[in-house]
Amino acid sequence: MKSGTPDLWMWCMVPAYLMILLFISWKSRRPRPTSNQYLNASSSLPTWAVALSFLAYNCGSIEILGMSAMAAQYGVQALHFYWIGGIPGMVFMALVVLPLYMRTGARSLPEYFEMRFGPDVRLVSACLSALSTAAFSGVTLYGLADMLHVLAGWSLLAGTLVSAGVVLVYVLVGGIRATVYTSVFQLCVLTGGLAPLLFLTVHFTATTFAQRSARWHLWRPLPLVSPHATLDCFGVALGLGFVISFAYWCTDFVMIQRALSAKSFEGARRVPIFAGFGKMMIAFFIVLPGVAAPGLLGGTGSLSFDEVLPRLLKTVYGPALLAFGAAALLAGLMAGMAGNVSGFSALWTEEIYRPRVYPGQSERHYVRVGRLSIVACVLLAFPGAYLTVEFRDLMEFLQLILALFYAPVFAVVLAGAASRQLRSRGAIAGILGGVLSGLALQGSYWAGCMHFGSQMTANFYTALLEFLVALGVCQLSAAFENGEARAANPLTVVSRDLASVIRPSGVLILLSTLLLCLCALLNLLWW
Repeated sequence: MKSGTPDLWMWCMVPAYLMILLFISWKSRRPRPTSNQYLNASSSLPTWAVALSFLAYNCGSIEILGMSAMAAQYGVQALHFYWIGGIPGMVFMALVVLPLYMRTGARSLPEYFEMRFGPDVRLVSACLSALSTAAFSGVTLYGLADMLHVLAGWSLLAGTLVSAGVVLVYVLVGGIRATVYTSVFQLCVLTGGLAPLLFLTVHFTATTFAQRSARWHLWRPLPLVSPHATLDCFGVALGLGFVISFAYWCTDFVMIQRALSAKSFEGARRVPIFAGFGKMMIAFFIVLPGVAAPGLLGGTGSLSFDEVLPRLLKTVYGPALLAFGAAALLAGLMAGMAGNVSGFSALWTEEIYRPRVYPGQSERHYVRVGRLSIVACVLLAFPGAYLTVEFRDLMEFLQLILALFYAPVFAVVLAGAASRQLRSRGAIAGILGGVLSGLALQGSYWAGCMHFGSQMTANFYTALLEFLVALGVCQLSAAFENGEARAANPLTVVSRDLASVIRPSGVLILLSTLLLCLCALLNLLWW
């Protein structure tokens, strides 16, 4: 580390950053909010704030430590998680899925499922979403604690307690509005803190970056189809690029909640497109320094891959810049955890408690329950944080959660939009059948009965299996329906006017085309 007084800078800048978070949270709150204003803020926020918050949540919860760890392991192939694993799914979300949700007036995916299939599917979807959201909170809490351990020498327990406490306070104060507006501030801090790292490492030669040529190409080093390889083209293109990516962007509760908080229909559809351009830029700030890390740190050896980015900051940054970098990591990770905590609160209160446990109560009652569930989610995050330690890096655990709980739900969304015959029983059977098949495959891999080249490859093939099983079960169920007990709700005939529902504006088509072309060009340049 460069000379100076890093502890003094750290103790000045990080507390100042946390105080600003609490101030923004206090200013963004609404006095006596309704439960929807506190938990969802549906159709009430400006597009620019929603788009930046949308990007900050995604970057904070997955990409800060996880992507730098992937880059240290695989080289620039970590860019797959940004480009093919991000951009097509975001465009599909804007062009197809969001209009389907918004046409109904639904404020969330579980509510849409109730309108399309009935309350039982809503309950199953909400429970799976709550489980995955709590797991995401645990992973992000682990990332926060690990970062504080590397940069400040704190223990894992101390880091988790402090991080959880700060997030708990500002989400309790302002609800979803505080989460959105603090995320905008956090994104600015994140970008400013990590941008210098790229410029301090680009002077190294390509050989230093790559260590070997296989680390400097996206597709060329990968075998076409080989589950026994660390990564293969088939798993990346279909498992990550189609199933996991589309499932995440089109069914993740927090992503949809953020988009639906935009004031207008067109604004909500533009949110993922605007965020897509930002995502492609942030990719370079995180991945390229991660690729350089083995050379700059003298190899990773016994070092945990999740510690690569904070250790790189300690190596390259001076004292003042290190404190700013630490604040940037805190910003990204806290944005992710806050999004998950507020999402869990909305899921429990609005999707499970209000309709199924205790309906017909006052708005103050549901706001109070929402605040209690925020505390519950933070407590549930602690075992998730310690479970993350069992994986080689946190990205493997995150992709496993996506594969297990998101892929079958996405299959049901597609089947329900395409077929008028699919009913509640078929949708539930599809979701549960997909999850069980994925658990069976992962269990076989962990028991040594099946061999994959890496946990990541196993995740990609698990997602493919779950999607195909869920889709197959839904199609079989629809084929055997006798068509007698059709619900009167018009959502049962969504497929009749699907084209008119999803018709985009000219500006949206132009932005989407530009984003896809830029993504394709980058893939060709890094082939």
